[in-house]
Amino acid sequence: MNYYLAFFFLACGLLVLIKPLYSYLFSNLVGSKVKISGYFALFFGIILFLTGLLQPEWSDRLWSVIFVVMGTLSFLKGVWLIALPNHASKILEIFIKHYYKIAVPVSILYLFISVTVVSTDYIGPQKDISKCESDDHIKVICGFSNPEDIVITPDNKFFFISEFGGIGPYAEHTPGYFALMDLNTYEKKVPKITFEENSWGDASCIRSELDIFNPHGIDLVENDEGFYQLAVINHSPFESIEMFEIIKTESSWDMIWRGCIRVPDHYYFNDVALKKDGSFYASHMYKRDISMEEWLMNSLFKSISGHVVLWSDNTFNKVDGTDGSGPNGILLDESSGLLYVNYNQGDNLSVYDINQNTKTGSYFIQSPDNIFLKGGSVWLTSLDLQANDFGDCAEKTNCSLPFSIHKLNQKTLKREDKFSFSRTVFGLPTIAVPHDEKIFMGSFHSDRIGYFSEE
Repeated sequence: MNYYLAFFFLACGLLVLIKPLYSYLFSNLVGSKVKISGYFALFFGIILFLTGLLQPEWSDRLWSVIFVVMGTLSFLKGVWLIALPNHASKILEIFIKHYYKIAVPVSILYLFISVTVVSTDYIGPQKDISKCESDDHIKVICGFSNPEDIVITPDNKFFFISEFGGIGPYAEHTPGYFALMDLNTYEKKVPKITFEENSWGDASCIRSELDIFNPHGIDLVENDEGFYQLAVINHSPFESIEMFEIIKTESSWDMIWRGCIRVPDHYYFNDVALKKDGSFYASHMYKRDISMEEWLMNSLFKSISGHVVLWSDNTFNKVDGTDGSGPNGILLDESSGLLYVNYNQGDNLSVYDINQNTKTGSYFIQSPDNIFLKGGSVWLTSLDLQANDFGDCAEKTNCSLPFSIHKLNQKTLKREDKFSFSRTVFGLPTIAVPHDEKIFMGSFHSDRIGYFSEE
């Protein structure tokens, strides 16, 4: 709705500067036509007012507040035109006589509203969720640190989690690590990492056992050799894709480092999608030295900032046709030859046939992040807000900003279900994972994992 309103006010701001258009309209607005216009304004105002007012927690959303205000003004205008048609005609004559003195400030106001609406959505209060406590809507599991991405281990008994440390431009690079969550007890476990020779990466990529990690997107497959291969987008101490074998232990899973690939300076990766032969796709978000101002402008105007690349035979190659605004989570369904790509700043999920090199479908969704596929359904997270709504979230451990979880049909991309939340004990989700009739959620900015019942 924000984008429609922004376009509406932008159009109004430009059209109001065309004096011949309004002179023609007002010259024909005489006699009984004034009252007819009044009835139209009255009816239109009631529709707008009720549309805004009947929204859940309408005062929390800028667009619904604008609907209420516009509806009220239109209703009052209608009453005025009906009750005082002669007075209205005189005012219109004065308006035409001093047209640009009035039209220019009105145009500036419309343009200001247009920019505000497209950059701001949620204007309601943020709930204090500093304490890790469940509520009636979402249950929380405490003790995690920015559980940004999640995969399920091959025995279906654990979540394997990347604990994100942060990236630019909105956070400093800080250390992160890996975690497991027992799906029976919800207990957190820390996997043990051992280092072997670089057999799954690029021989020129060297990592010390003392080097820190800052993991981001992850993917897990059983590769052609029968090993469980985990790929990790990593941001510290240098940009790399790390390769691990995960192995089952008596009570958990451990990791064996099997190599890494250094990321060229012109790429800044977010997520990875592994192929069984060890090659992979990765989402290049935007340039590494992007400023916060540039990032906000990308979010505002949906500018092309990145694309998907394929790493094969020790070479990164751009995947043609995947350019977009803020490529983020990606997922490969190798059996069907489909690659799913979320464009976080472009508000879009796109699907590509990697065999035919064609785009096969898309789905509009606000600020999608990671993707999870299960049972013929695609699960996505949505931040139901605009770039200017974060407020002081960077200074908080958790934020209660509104969000939704979308369940789509894998083949048609038609929405099968949607779960929306606001003012609850979880926020800023990045991944939604269905398991045992519950939907578990990770976040890039949180000390907890959240979950709710699918029913």
